[in-house]
Amino acid sequence: MTFLFACNSQTKNAETKVESVNPEWIEVVLNVEGMTCDGCENAIKAGVESLDGIDVVESSHEEGWTKVKFDQSLTSMEEIKGKITDTGYVVEGEKKEENL
Repeated sequence: MTFLFACNSQTKNAETKVESVNPEWIEVVLNVEGMTCDGCENAIKAGVESLDGIDVVESSHEEGWTKVKFDQSLTSMEEIKGKITDTGYVVEGEKKEENL
């Protein structure tokens, strides 16, 4: 009688997120014009989250703002504002900015 065993000794690698060694986190709240519904909020979130170094994206169409926490060594305010503009909305400046 012969027994055959198959063994996979290789460990599956989990997908890892690349982060900078010394993140330079910043949080900003932008005034955003043109949002009218939850779909608008979701469109902005999806667009901004596609950039490197994004940690948090929240929007309020009722109050007209988008909050972004990001690593400024991996992306910039210009890229974030550009992504929001590319999605079809207008950035009208910043409400506040604080280093975290």
